[in-house]
Amino acid sequence: MDYIKKRAEKFVSHYIEHQVDEHEKVINEAQSELYNINSPLDKITFLRVILEANDKEYRKHILVCTNKDECQVNYEHESIHYYLAKELDDLGIRINEDQFTREEQIAAEAKLDQVLQELEKIKMGQQIIYDDLSAELQELKDFYILGKKKWYQLFLGKTTEMVISGVISETVSKELISAMGDIGRKLLL
Repeated sequence: MDYIKKRAEKFVSHYIEHQVDEHEKVINEAQSELYNINSPLDKITFLRVILEANDKEYRKHILVCTNKDECQVNYEHESIHYYLAKELDDLGIRINEDQFTREEQIAAEAKLDQVLQELEKIKMGQQIIYDDLSAELQELKDFYILGKKKWYQLFLGKTTEMVISGVISETVSKELISAMGDIGRKLLL
């Protein structure tokens, strides 16, 4: 697990997983953390982890909430979601455009895992190539927040970059794209 995810999970543990009392404090602390992160992709990862945890806690609370219309806890979670989604929007990520459903995330991860299993079979003598490709494909699992179209473009970009740099052959790239074909075809239509 990378540093930014750990940092975000620590933030979630401290501010989100327990009763959220003041959305302003959570938002200010998140913005403070973001200020110290230079990479836009790291900022996206940080925000994604927090937003997913906030939404999870919100859904759990809704199940037991007795006053949904005037509940302060609901208001706090909704406020956190709004402001952190705005931070993502400032980074060029609009989370309600074409987001992956949980089922689509599971399907995409299954496809990526399937590709990795196929590559595992042929990795003998090609360990460096396999390790590079494996790392690139694992990294894609962190970027569902980009939305389907941008995620697939990132996938295609990574694949093309690996072909150009000689990490994988054009044949392997065609197999990768073919394996992810259902997702890509839906997006290109």
